[in-house]
Amino acid sequence: MKRLALVLAVLAAPAAAQSPHEHHIVGGWSEVPRAALEADVGPAARFAVSRLPRPHAPLKQIVGAERQVVAGTNYRMLVTLKDGKRWRLVVWKKLDGTMQLTWSKREG
Repeated sequence: MKRLALVLAVLAAPAAAQSPHEHHIVGGWSEVPRAALEADVGPAARFAVSRLPRPHAPLKQIVGAERQVVAGTNYRMLVTLKDGKRWRLVVWKKLDGTMQLTWSKREG
């Protein structure tokens, strides 16, 4: 019985250690914190901009982003280019590290 209680305590520990503001849903989208946008989403954003129809301006700013852990990671983001145009983009970063732009829409 003590062994079972120990196993249950160990399994519950990671969930208890999470911030009460963090909501993780398996397969769901979670917001990337603003402070982590460049480090976490920057490579995917630059990849996506490189795949947009030409001519286009370089990336200026990642306005916001969300991530979804699947077979790899999906990044859904809003970016601004240096010419002021905004794009909504979705990039799939596969398990092998390669990326694919799966959706894009110009907003202005």
